[in-house]
Amino acid sequence: MTPILLLEINEIPWRLLDRYAGRPELRHLHRFLEGSHQFTSRAVDSGELSPWVTWPTIHRGMNNERHGIKNLGQDPASFRGKAIWEEIREAGGSIGICGSMQSWPAREPGAGGFYIPDTFAHDERCYPPYLNGLQAFNLSQVRKNARVVNGSIPGFPELRNLASALARSGIRLRTGARIAAHLAHELLDRSQSVKRPVFQAVLFWDVFRKHFKPERPPHFSTFFTNHVAGVMHRYWKDVFPEDFPGQATSGEKSREWLMRFALGVLDDMLADVLQWTESNPDLVVVFASSMGQAAVHRETHEGTELVVEDLGLLMSRAGAARQDYRSLLAMAPQVAVEIGDSDKAAGVRATLQGAYCGENTHFIGVQTIGPSLSITVRTPALRDMASDHFVIGGRRVRWADAGIRKQAIEPGSAYHVPEGSLAVYCRRTLGQPLRKSRELVNADRIKPWLLAVNRKGYGEIGAL
Repeated sequence: MTPILLLEINEIPWRLLDRYAGRPELRHLHRFLEGSHQFTSRAVDSGELSPWVTWPTIHRGMNNERHGIKNLGQDPASFRGKAIWEEIREAGGSIGICGSMQSWPAREPGAGGFYIPDTFAHDERCYPPYLNGLQAFNLSQVRKNARVVNGSIPGFPELRNLASALARSGIRLRTGARIAAHLAHELLDRSQSVKRPVFQAVLFWDVFRKHFKPERPPHFSTFFTNHVAGVMHRYWKDVFPEDFPGQATSGEKSREWLMRFALGVLDDMLADVLQWTESNPDLVVVFASSMGQAAVHRETHEGTELVVEDLGLLMSRAGAARQDYRSLLAMAPQVAVEIGDSDKAAGVRATLQGAYCGENTHFIGVQTIGPSLSITVRTPALRDMASDHFVIGGRRVRWADAGIRKQAIEPGSAYHVPEGSLAVYCRRTLGQPLRKSRELVNADRIKPWLLAVNRKGYGEIGAL
C-alpha cells in the first residue's frame, strides 16, 4: 500500500494561500505548493455547509443526503457508508487518525498506527491509551471556550493533570515553554487570548509528529486543524480590507497579525512534512480543505448574540431533569443533548421551539436525529431581546435563569463557500509536469481516488 497523509486544513481557500504563500517567512508553504498538483475542491452537500458534514463527504465518498450526517453529537450508528480509514483498516492496512471530523469512537489502528478522535468526541478514549489524559484536557477546553475565548487561565489541577498526560504524548519542551510564555503574556494583556485556539494545533501537531514515523508510516493518516479557519471567520476583513470598501479597520485594531501567526504555525507543520517526504519519497501528502471561506457582510448583526452559558438551566426550563439527558459537545452557537426517552425528547423539543421573546419572535431551533437533539440558539433583533425576560413553556423567565447570556460578539467577516483548496505533493513526482490548473473536483470523488492511490501507487495521482 502507498502511504497517504491527508492534511485537513479546514476551510482554507486558494485566495488566502495566494495572498501569503510568497512571503519569505512562509517558505515551506511556498515550497510545498510549488511542488504540488493543484485542484479546487467543491463541496456537494445540500443545506447549510458545515465542516462536520463536508469532511464526512470526503471521507465517505458520498454527500450528506447519502451519508446522513447532519450534526455534531449524532449517533455514529446512524451514519451511512464507510470512512476511508475504515476501508483501509478492513483491508489489513494501518491508520493514524488525529482530530478528523466525526471520527469518534476510537478504533484499534493496527501496527504502528494511532487514533485520536475529534475535539467533539463523546469520551477521551484514544490509541495508544496514554493519550487519554491529553484528550480529556482538550475536550474540557472545548466545553469551556465555545464561541468566545474567555481568557481564563487553566487552574492548577488542570495544569497538573495536563503535565502528567504530556509526559508520553510527544509534546516538545519548546512547545511547553512557548505555551507557558503565551499564558504569561495573557496575564499582562488579555487581548492576546485570541491566539489561544491556535496553540491547540501546535500542541496536537507535536503529538502527531511523535507517533507518525515517516520511514514506516501508517498506510493512511490524517491530521485535522481548524486554527486558520477560526481566524478567517472573525478577521477576514483585516486580511482582505478591499472586500469591505469604506470599512477598513484602523491599523491599531487590525488582527491581520493573527493570520500571519496562524499561517506561521502551518508553515512549521509543512517544514516537518517536507522533511518526511525526503525520508520516504513514496509518501503522498494531500493538503485539503473540504470547502472554503469568503467575505460575508452581516449588516443585520447588531453586535450582540445569545450564548447558552448553563445548559442545565436551559434544559430544566424545557422540562428535562438532569437524569433525563446527557450533554454532548457541539460547536457554538449550537448545544446538543442525548435523551433516551422519545416522549421526553419530543416534549423538550416542542418547549424549546415554542420559546419566544419580544413580539412573538421564536429564536430556538431543534433538530432531532435518533436520541440526539441539536439545539441552535439564534440571535433576534436587539429590540426583541431588550427585555430581561423571555417566554418558555408558557412562563416569563429571566434570561440568566434559563442559562442564557447576552454577549457582545464581533459578527465575523467570512463564512463558508463550496470551493476550497486541494494540493497533492509526492517527492516521486518532482521533476514531472505538475497539474496547476486548479480545476474543480467534487468532494465525493476524493475518497475513491485516495483508495486508488493507496492500492496502486503514486502513479494514480494524475487520475483525479
